[in-house]
Amino acid sequence: MGFIDLEDQDNGKRYLPKLKAALARRGLKPDTSVEWEIHGPHPNMDYQVLIGWVFDDQARYLVAVYPRAVYEIKDESSWWNVSGADRIPVNR
Repeated sequence: MGFIDLEDQDNGKRYLPKLKAALARRGLKPDTSVEWEIHGPHPNMDYQVLIGWVFDDQARYLVAVYPRAVYEIKDESSWWNVSGADRIPVNR
């Protein structure tokens, strides 16, 4: 696990474009004023999951961004325990 400052020139350029694209497909925008958590890759998990806060027109949500899906989560420690009911659909 690590942390990413999305406003940092190096980390932001590396992670922000894909993150913004995944969220935009769901009508969401990342909160870049706070650090995001990053999990993976490691031997038991060959992908990365980003955890952070996002906005839409009405509210602020905590999400886990997987390579092919975005899930709303209750707290940072529940990123690994998501279900289909928590999945945020494309074009929300």
